This record gives sequence, C-alpha cells and structure tokens, in this order.
Amino acid sequence: MHEIVWYSEYTELQSLLMGKCRTALHRGLSSPHLYLQTTDSSSKPDICHLYDHYHEHGRLICLHDWIQSYNSYLGGKKISNETHARFIRAVSELQFMGYLKPTKRKTDHVAKLSLMGY
Repeated sequence: MHEIVWYSEYTELQSLLMGKCRTALHRGLSSPHLYLQTTDSSSKPDICHLYDHYHEHGRLICLHDWIQSYNSYLGGKKISNETHARFIRAVSELQFMGYLKPTKRKTDHVAKLSLMGY
C-alpha cells in the first residue's frame, strides 16, 4: 500500500523541515550552558569565549590582541604552549564554521565573514 500526499505550501514546509542553522550556531556559541546541561555559565568552552570576543571586534581581528585577551581570561601572565594550542584550535573551529577567513593584506589578522545579523 502506498500513499501520496500533496502539499501546496512549500515555503512553510521547508521552514519546518530545514532548521535555522545560523540561529542554532549563535545560540549554542553564546549560551553553551543550554546545550551542555550545566548550571555554571562561567565555565564555557574556549570557542564560546572567543565567539564572545568575536562580536566586540570590527571587520578585521588582530590575532595577537585576541590571544592576549584570551590569555588574560584564563588568568595567565605568559602565554603557554597549552594556551596557544587551545586558542589556535578554537580559531580554527570558528574558521571551519564560516565565521573567519585569513587575510592576504595583513598576515596577523583574520577577517570576519558575513554571518552577522541574528
């Protein structure tokens, strides 16, 4: 037995079946405690902390300034190898998700991409 269903409201059906990826990413990165099921909102993953600073910068972000602010967030005085590795990993994840891209004019900067208006 087979059934055929005809539905004429394509846009409404599409919005229900296809989630809003940008909104879900923004919500997950800005409020990770909702997804991680923790009550402590101060212990955020590294990528979430960098995402908060991502919104504070202009079109270009200086990586040196960004890692300095990240290091001060962690409470370090000197940037350790572990801090540097965690920072690079979080920046790479943001780049993979489409929030950043490297620039050719300034090698120590990254450019924001157009995933802005939420």
